[in-house]
Amino acid sequence: MADIVLKYSLLNNNARNQVNDFLDFLLQKQREKGNNSLSSYKKKILGVTTWSDSDIEAFQVNQKLFNSSWKPEKW
Repeated sequence: MADIVLKYSLLNNNARNQVNDFLDFLLQKQREKGNNSLSSYKKKILGVTTWSDSDIEAFQVNQKLFNSSWKPEKW
């Protein structure tokens, strides 16, 4: 730990700010990782939408129309 303090004291103010920002980033990442409990995951997964066959049918019709109207030109 003493070597870290020594190296930190050798840095200029700008470099110290960068080190502090990076430490804040790592701590925030660690906090977010700890908050991923099973209940929060269940809430997230319940928010995922599901599509019925009739919803997908509209895309299939549009795909057929697109493929029929966009034919590559022959050279």
